[in-house]
Amino acid sequence: PDSTPPPPAAEASVRLSDRDRADHDRARELAGAARFKEELGEALELARRDHPQLDAAAAEAAVEALAARYRELLPADATPRQRAEAFATLFFDDQGYVAVDDLTSPEVLHVDTVLQRRTGHCLSLTVLALAVAERVGEPLFAVAMPNHVFARYDDGEVRRNLELTRGGVEVTDAELRARMGDFLRDDSLYLTNLDRLQLRGLLLHDPGFVALEQGRADDALADFTEALLCAPRLPEAHRNLGVLHGEQRRWKPAIAALERAVELYPGDLDALLNLALCRHADGDVAGALADLDVVELLAPGHPRAAELRPRWVAEAGHGAGAHGVRGLDDPPPGLVSGLLGRYYRGTAFDTLVREQVDTDLDFDWQRGPPARGVPADRFSVRWTGWFRADRPGRYTLFVVANDGARIRFGDRTAVDRWHEVGHSSWTDRFEIELPAGWHPLTVEHFDASTNARLFCLVGREGDEYPLELPGHLFHQR
Repeated sequence: PDSTPPPPAAEASVRLSDRDRADHDRARELAGAARFKEELGEALELARRDHPQLDAAAAEAAVEALAARYRELLPADATPRQRAEAFATLFFDDQGYVAVDDLTSPEVLHVDTVLQRRTGHCLSLTVLALAVAERVGEPLFAVAMPNHVFARYDDGEVRRNLELTRGGVEVTDAELRARMGDFLRDDSLYLTNLDRLQLRGLLLHDPGFVALEQGRADDALADFTEALLCAPRLPEAHRNLGVLHGEQRRWKPAIAALERAVELYPGDLDALLNLALCRHADGDVAGALADLDVVELLAPGHPRAAELRPRWVAEAGHGAGAHGVRGLDDPPPGLVSGLLGRYYRGTAFDTLVREQVDTDLDFDWQRGPPARGVPADRFSVRWTGWFRADRPGRYTLFVVANDGARIRFGDRTAVDRWHEVGHSSWTDRFEIELPAGWHPLTVEHFDASTNARLFCLVGREGDEYPLELPGHLFHQR
């Protein structure tokens, strides 16, 4: 036999008889029909979480009608290119579907409402197109880009990328790669034909994003977690999981998730900026500034980075002593009045007995216990929270204590008199320079025996009277 391979066939170079064409089309449909209900059913299953009364049969019938109309729109002996273009013709020219970018409501994601309203997001429109394609046996795939999904017709020889958010306009692979630039990794999930499990990951991620925007943290966490099981290389899921952790002040898992998002897609400005904010909240000012460097390298003049940089540079300029200080206009999230006091049995914070919020630093327990369940002698207390310095300057602390007392602003120790004094209290004054801002504050006290006392008055250079401390002491809920 002749081993010379035949020349590649041009589109529509082989003409089929009417009977052969009918058999060919029927074979295509049978191949897709077996997957049709299963594929559409997965999208309907997710929609049913918000729509318990969803009529799956009606949705399937609507897609069947779209499939029938698709067949009618195909010319005789349609080429692969014409078959691809027919999807855009079907949804936009023939059926009048509209694409939207807003994801504040899940309704643009749910297949049943998209069918009813003929309005959808890039993902839901692609899923509908895939359901029609499977019903008629056409090789259509979902393809992801950063924060976006489009449809791709790919029969192994002919490939057409259809932007369903732009009326089905065709975009070449070269254009898409150029848009991604140097940020397209060899092992990236982007620009590849997604398999069903990866597509399910996207279907789970978008409702998770809506839940995150609506403040439904538990739903968002469940969706992002399952999405990453299905599509572990989906950068958006890692990024938004990091944002969720950050909103709940879980800095370490937030940083880990955001670092993974940036690793998978180094051009994600949102992930980089959130990573910087979480590092800063976790006390890593230098790391936060390094992340801002990358943001500004990728987007010169980025307004949020330009806003944060001077403040963080000022903090870093104070060295380790200003570690963790936040600007007055950037308060820690979830602040409430008072310091969180943890009361321990033992003079070295041995056994935690009680937690309570204390709004001032004026305690005279004499020979009694400082709180219910705490012994009258040999106890210790640690208060933590934030001190609001309204303006920069020299602050003077007048302290009366029996026995030991320590006060730290971030890593700067203002008071350190950690020893037993017997029956009498000690009195002293201490000075510290503080920039304006929110300062992490730790106050510690221990009592060995007999009387117990801790009193702290704070004055500020230029003020006639001491500060009203309840207006300056806060902790995070």
